[in-house]
Amino acid sequence: MKIVSIDEAMKKVHSGTKIYVQGSSSTPGTLLRALVDHVKENDLRDIYLYHIELEGPFSSMLESVRGRIHDISLFVGRSMRPCVPRGLTEYMPIFLSDIPWFIREDLHPDITFINVSTPDIHGHVSLGPSVIGVRAAIDNSGMVIAQLNDEVPRTFGDSTLPQSTVDYAIRNDEKLVEAEKFVITDQERRIAENIRTLIPNRATIQAGIGSIPDAVMPLLDDKKDLGIHTELLSEGMIRLIESGAVTNIHKNIDRYHSVATFCKGNQYVYDFINENPMILFRSVDYTNDTATIRKNDRVISINSAVEVDISGQVAAESIGSRVISGVGGQMDFVRGAALSRGGKAIIALKSKTRHGEPKIVPFLKQGAAVTTTRNHVQFVVTEFGIADLRGKTLAQRAHELIRISSPEFRDDLEKYAKEILPNF
Repeated sequence: MKIVSIDEAMKKVHSGTKIYVQGSSSTPGTLLRALVDHVKENDLRDIYLYHIELEGPFSSMLESVRGRIHDISLFVGRSMRPCVPRGLTEYMPIFLSDIPWFIREDLHPDITFINVSTPDIHGHVSLGPSVIGVRAAIDNSGMVIAQLNDEVPRTFGDSTLPQSTVDYAIRNDEKLVEAEKFVITDQERRIAENIRTLIPNRATIQAGIGSIPDAVMPLLDDKKDLGIHTELLSEGMIRLIESGAVTNIHKNIDRYHSVATFCKGNQYVYDFINENPMILFRSVDYTNDTATIRKNDRVISINSAVEVDISGQVAAESIGSRVISGVGGQMDFVRGAALSRGGKAIIALKSKTRHGEPKIVPFLKQGAAVTTTRNHVQFVVTEFGIADLRGKTLAQRAHELIRISSPEFRDDLEKYAKEILPNF
């Protein structure tokens, strides 16, 4: 590993360079800001950036390099969301579990940007709170440029790397971006209370991003011997660990350890995971592999949706054709939980939007992507109850879903169901 100036590091980038960027909480902001300046100053063209969501101010810089930097998001988070309709970012639909495969078999990046801890006494650096597909990028990249950062927590699992994997490094200690906390409404608390009834003692928990999953976690602190095997490790999960409800003692794999591929949160979260040997950050093709997930018993997956139609189709990444998120790991865990002995896959959503529009609908909005197919969906939960779609016909599914829809929309939903389903 050669320590260089930021200008020397940027000289490795030329027109046509393909770069994979570690994202989420570990976004290397200093490298990205320098990249934008380097591209403008040297009139570079056709720089391709691939990443999951990027945190920080990078999205606001993309307009200045439009047509020069081609930005491709494998997951669209809040910071990158406004860039999609403006053509500053292109969304690539892909299961999170497939990202390492895509990097190995297709992308072959020229350079990988990472944000890592300084070397420990053994000469290892840590990827901190975000692994996902970065190990595959490092292993299949022509060059690795690191931002050495004392603010990055040292984590264990696939996040630990020998410093020899880094070709060039710059020093810059910038704080990790803290995730915005969701404001939880009474409506979401009622949904969380319904979800709680589906979660037994000794369950292994996965929960996605959002206010509903966040609302569930505080309600589980009286459960016994829970485990965590998840894509996202949230602050709510960490507080559940601290409460004693999580022991991981009954997991069949990674026993005694909570497993994730990334986490988002505040300094409390980063301090908790720092040098914590009971938290393992693994590559996403391990955490999200259905063959891995199903090895644990009683896996409970909790994920959110934008809309659900009365047959059970789930839209979670777009509102109509407007992209607001990504495929992520929803399908990975919905299927993995269903295959787990005693497992349950839960899709949770409010019955209507804040503008009063229904979220259980006759059909998804025109252009909407089906994130999770009706063949995979098991439980759908709103503030009005739980719809169990397992082993149900289309007519039975419609009855279940209409029953948990907002009351003012039920008559219209029933009218539509009678028109298209003879046995309704």
